[in-house]
Amino acid sequence: MSIKDATKGVVVCLVALSFLSANTTYAQLTSIDLPDRTGIKLLGNSKLHGAFKAAETIDTNIYLQNTDRKIDSVTVLSPSIGIEELSHNATLSADYQADIFMYGVNHSENHVDQRLRGLADIVFADFYKFTLKDTFRIFTDRAANENSLRLKQEINDIRAGLSAEFNRLALDVGYTNRLEMYDSTDPFLGALTYEDKNRNVNIIDATVSYRFWPKTSILLENDLGFINYYNTSQVPGSYYDEVLVGFKGDWFAKGSINFKVGFKYQDYDKSSIIDDKDYIGPVMRGGFGYNPTSKDGLVFEFDREIYESLYSNMNYYTANLFGFKWKHDFTPKIYSNVFASYQLHMYPSETTQNGETAKRYDNYYDAGASLKYDIRKWISVEAKYEYVNRSSRFDIFDYVDHQMTVNGTIGF
Repeated sequence: MSIKDATKGVVVCLVALSFLSANTTYAQLTSIDLPDRTGIKLLGNSKLHGAFKAAETIDTNIYLQNTDRKIDSVTVLSPSIGIEELSHNATLSADYQADIFMYGVNHSENHVDQRLRGLADIVFADFYKFTLKDTFRIFTDRAANENSLRLKQEINDIRAGLSAEFNRLALDVGYTNRLEMYDSTDPFLGALTYEDKNRNVNIIDATVSYRFWPKTSILLENDLGFINYYNTSQVPGSYYDEVLVGFKGDWFAKGSINFKVGFKYQDYDKSSIIDDKDYIGPVMRGGFGYNPTSKDGLVFEFDREIYESLYSNMNYYTANLFGFKWKHDFTPKIYSNVFASYQLHMYPSETTQNGETAKRYDNYYDAGASLKYDIRKWISVEAKYEYVNRSSRFDIFDYVDHQMTVNGTIGF
């Protein structure tokens, strides 16, 4: 079964749930551009959402190259439509969005990205909730890093989960299936093509948390995953297990926390072509929030994770991130965001570039600011600037990019 067929099946199941459930209610498939949209009421408890977003970007380095940089203007048109059902004990929602990219000079880069989402929540016996969520994407990313090489991709993420909340104890278990497919037969290593990196990922997760303060919980999470490259046995599959502990909630009067840190072991199959080195080490994700005033909010983010690699014969790389975002409300409808982050990507083995042999590492520096005006519930405008710099151990991977964007969204 293809990703498209699987996604269609999930959407059909979600629609069926709306008829099997006597009552359905608002699912949290929200819009970041129109967060307060109200929708149009249909028959019964149904609501219809729709939006149209137009953005214009000046990009000083569209191919993210170290030399021979190309500047271009990029127009992005993004229509979207969605439907939701509303009631007290179950939720259902589905939406579709297309992003139409049109380049002013480099027309060969024109393309269309698509996203289809579905979400269903069912609450029963007062304490338990079943959640089914599916996100299907067809997209072509910019060449920001090795996993976004301007190649057309299809990714489908579906998770089924069961959670329960009691007086102080909460439980959450789930199963995730993730299909990642590259629509390219270009070679990336010897006779291997990017389609040979198509993979199927299965994850079983379980989290238990205990509320020891009125608004703060301690949690323990375990994730068990299996990665299978189904087009060839020459790309090593793997399994991993990670255990994390953390805290979640409003720890202080003006502060919040949602942070986990732990340990991960990932065991790779043997391969004569791809490096099959295992990973044993720390992982972390989440961050902290602080509101010094009623109009200001700070968020700090920390992340360390292992990602499958498309570079040379590496099987994975380690990504470390630290970032922050500061939001200031000038008025209830006009606010700004200032953000910055630093990332360090590290590779486990040596490779050779331009006659130099070393372990590759990439430093990413990102900073920018935006100003947004929510004119009404159904219309908003925003201006944004972003600077990105990659400084690599091998300078052929270096680049600097500036982007200036103005966008507007109208919808219901």
